[in-house]
Amino acid sequence: MERILQNPEELVRLANIAVGGLMIAGAVGCFINLSFSSIIIGIYEILAGVVVLGMEVRQPSEQGKALVSHYASFMHSFIGRGVFYILMGVLLLNHYTLLYVCGSIVAFVGLVFVALHFVPAIDTPSTMRAPDNDPEAQPVWQAPTE
Repeated sequence: MERILQNPEELVRLANIAVGGLMIAGAVGCFINLSFSSIIIGIYEILAGVVVLGMEVRQPSEQGKALVSHYASFMHSFIGRGVFYILMGVLLLNHYTLLYVCGSIVAFVGLVFVALHFVPAIDTPSTMRAPDNDPEAQPVWQAPTE
């Protein structure tokens, strides 16, 4: 606990891991209701959860960072991840209590990330930093610092 208080970037990283796990748990819950839309949302949530967990659990290679930066540059900023988590959380708000709990937590973490974007109190963790060597990647907007 003391390590987290001394290094708030670790708390952000743990929140990302929890969100990835909740996305996968909610996606499994989506398969309970066997409708076409629930299955599509479940597949989408599993893919998103695996990407988030893959970026956070192990340090991505420069090639992996460049790939994510090229196709999903929003994953390298608090506001981008926050809006993405809000979208994922709202998609999970569906038929069952498990889905409401998972979706609400994911959306809440998304709201916190959007707020963190405008409060430059915490630096982005190393897993959320864009690589410097990809000239084709979309630029990531950063809030002005003083």
